[in-house]
Amino acid sequence: MTGNETTIDWCEENYVVMPEVAEFWNTLTSVLCIVPPLLFFFQRTPDGVGMIPWMYPLIAFIMVGSALFHGTLTWFGQLLDEVPILAFISFSFSATLDSITIVGKEGEAIQRRSWAPGPRALLDFGLFQVTMITVLYTTKAKAYGLFLGCAVAQALSHWPLILWELSGRLKPYRKVVMRMLAMHVGLGYGGYAIWCLENAFCERLRFLQLHAWWHPLATMSLKPFIDLLLFQRLVACGEKPAYRPTYLGFGPSVVTGLKD
Repeated sequence: MTGNETTIDWCEENYVVMPEVAEFWNTLTSVLCIVPPLLFFFQRTPDGVGMIPWMYPLIAFIMVGSALFHGTLTWFGQLLDEVPILAFISFSFSATLDSITIVGKEGEAIQRRSWAPGPRALLDFGLFQVTMITVLYTTKAKAYGLFLGCAVAQALSHWPLILWELSGRLKPYRKVVMRMLAMHVGLGYGGYAIWCLENAFCERLRFLQLHAWWHPLATMSLKPFIDLLLFQRLVACGEKPAYRPTYLGFGPSVVTGLKD
């Protein structure tokens, strides 16, 4: 393996549609998925939610890396795709855990439990974790399975925290929380299922370009997930948020100050 070879080559045939682009359809859907997260970012979000809205530009950056990865099939492009994914998952886990430690607000000051690590420590740990995985990935174990295993393990680690909140202070909001989770799981995990299906039956399913469909499904699945993080943070801070599903996520979904 030379230094610039990727650790995986996807099912789509290379340089067929355009001689300049390795995987045309995968690249196209990646490019198209750059815009929606940026639009979501500029939508109004309630005050007091911290850095959570900045997850949207990170999604856009992931899709830029994805376009470079699929368009060039280079190791550098692959890292621009995968390292931001690890950062996003670490960020979301830290946001979920930090909200669990919040017990309320006094004025503008957020009060946390005595054992809470705090957002700065969680950020530092997340950066350390992503850096260590990246170093291991690039210098010791250049194998796609390492990235995928770490990403899946970190994604699944959210669920105990979410279920804990559902059995606690989010219980009165169970209906709306389950709606957000259902949209996230349906789009995201459904997209991952067709991603795996294409990998398993590439020759038979190549004409469907299922990996290309994974990009918009994954991108849109993160809107209700980030809505959930916003909702969780607001409830933890003593607010009474409401959830208003919008068409394809365009428009403010989590709001405060509505009359009963």
